[in-house]
Amino acid sequence: MSRAELFTCAQRFELSGVLGGSEGGIFNIVSINGLGEIEGDIDCVGFVCNGKASIRGFVQAEHIVVNGSSSFRNVDTGKMRINGRSDFAGVVQCAGEFRIDGYAKVGSQLTCEQIGLNGFLSVKRNCSAESFESRGSFRIQGLLNAGTIDIELHSECRAREIGGDRIFVRKSRKANPIAKLVKALTFNNEQLTAETIEGDDIQLEYTKADIVRGNHISIGLGCQIGLVEYSGKFAQHQDAKVKDRRKI
Repeated sequence: MSRAELFTCAQRFELSGVLGGSEGGIFNIVSINGLGEIEGDIDCVGFVCNGKASIRGFVQAEHIVVNGSSSFRNVDTGKMRINGRSDFAGVVQCAGEFRIDGYAKVGSQLTCEQIGLNGFLSVKRNCSAESFESRGSFRIQGLLNAGTIDIELHSECRAREIGGDRIFVRKSRKANPIAKLVKALTFNNEQLTAETIEGDDIQLEYTKADIVRGNHISIGLGCQIGLVEYSGKFAQHQDAKVKDRRKI
């Protein structure tokens, strides 16, 4: 029997009360509107949490939506949206978009096609995507790596290293109600901090970094940079601080 046929025959798992120690399984839709603990692995088309869920096994789903509070171990999904709070103890893989309008904490590595951040994201190790767009706040203890990185600063953002083809960092010029809430709950310093930033086309504002390395580099207002290494064009705002720059 194919995977599609399994899901066609699979039942719907719906919880509206309190359930503890339930086993996992193969389901069409998993819907948790109450308080639930699931000990085993889950394989499903859709996982929706409007209550509080704790999943102790591996979760594989075509799409995941969390409007309440959830804790997972390892997750492999097609797309995911976090409107509430989710804690992931292990690895998160998302083949499509991972959208965070709430709070997400990843205890290992995060790999996605696209990340859209309006809330808060914490990643213990590396974070990889084809596209990373932030209008919130993040803490990435390893490498943030993406083809395009677009960061609009509403609150403090940190990554140990940042690498990408196109990296754009700017301070917000418009109001964002979700970002205002994140700022109130996290840190109010609207700045990006990293040890190293490396890319092809780099445009920075309000960024503090030890090293910025790339082809075309623009160091804008509010930047504090130790060393800039560039091979193409270089521009620096008159109020930006760069200790040393080298054409390579």
